[in-house]
Amino acid sequence: MGPRRVHTKSRTGCQSCKLRKVKCDETKPKCKNCIRHGVECDYNSLPPAARTPTPRPHTGLSPFISEAARQNCDANAPSMGMAEMALLHHYSISTCYTISRHPVLQTVWQTTVPAFGFSYQFVFRGILALAALHLAHLKPELEDQYVDAAEFHHNLALQMVSGTILQINAENGPAVYLFSTITSIIGCALPRKRHDLSVSTDRIIQWLSLFRGTVSIIASVNEALKSSPLAPMFTLGRRRSLAWEARSTANQTFLINLRRLIQEAVEDPIELKCYIDAVDNLGKSFGTIFEVGPQNCETADIFIWLLRITDQFLDKLQQRTPEALVIFGYYCVILKELEWAWWMQGFSIHVIRAIHHHLGEEHRCWLQWPMQQLGWVP
Repeated sequence: MGPRRVHTKSRTGCQSCKLRKVKCDETKPKCKNCIRHGVECDYNSLPPAARTPTPRPHTGLSPFISEAARQNCDANAPSMGMAEMALLHHYSISTCYTISRHPVLQTVWQTTVPAFGFSYQFVFRGILALAALHLAHLKPELEDQYVDAAEFHHNLALQMVSGTILQINAENGPAVYLFSTITSIIGCALPRKRHDLSVSTDRIIQWLSLFRGTVSIIASVNEALKSSPLAPMFTLGRRRSLAWEARSTANQTFLINLRRLIQEAVEDPIELKCYIDAVDNLGKSFGTIFEVGPQNCETADIFIWLLRITDQFLDKLQQRTPEALVIFGYYCVILKELEWAWWMQGFSIHVIRAIHHHLGEEHRCWLQWPMQQLGWVP
């Protein structure tokens, strides 16, 4: 006689219906039987892995979450389960080490950041979303499942943080800053649509706007951040910033050529200054890479240019003026130096491909140097 087969039945419906031995219609967020009997329905509290995966159409409505995840998410956060604990465990033993190569900052991301998550659930959900995307990267055969989980947790976090942002203060400021930083990383890590270049450009600009939003957060609660458990981030960041300011921009022929092209093309003096300032700051970032070497570049060395560009330049980028797009194309060479991190892998090529798509033939010629440095051919 062969081994006896054990038939298992997957968990469906809510616990209340099971106790009453009635069929659950599985309506979200509450099934009709529970509404009729006036009892709490736990169907929507099942962990994401236990639910039927939701399709993930990328509508361009947001660079971070799909419309399906937005519609499918209950404003009341579901309870934590084993799936969430597994994501937290993965973050603690792996993901936290992939955000920075500096040992002090790795410790902050491993121990301090989760501590904020225990006080602010939007930070906790952001951590889970980031861990899920990391697992999607490590386990491509389960990519859809983990990306669905990431979108689910991040959408919950966005709902939770919306009111806090409007009332940011010295107490909650560090948590809001953390969530903004995590969301910026998530914006880089989410799967990218290669062929939908118009939507890709929208997402890149929205990601840049979000990243720039951290500047406002820092400005509003600067002293609180410096005295918070996140202080090591800002102490080290300040040192890198001072070093960046002092970098030599000599012998950067490629930027000399770029300045000349911009000066010949732009007549308005205010607009011209906006572009030249952005190029000058690029020189400091390239100077940092040349001086300390790619292996010693920190995340702050790469992103400082984004924090130093003016709102006027960001406006020009949103308007897709060719000069602003080309300058951002040069910045892609700097972004490439951060591709040791899984969440940045392929991002520089993704950006320059979208930029090339929006440029005319004349300005595509301006992109020749960064395209060569990245090894990308249209």
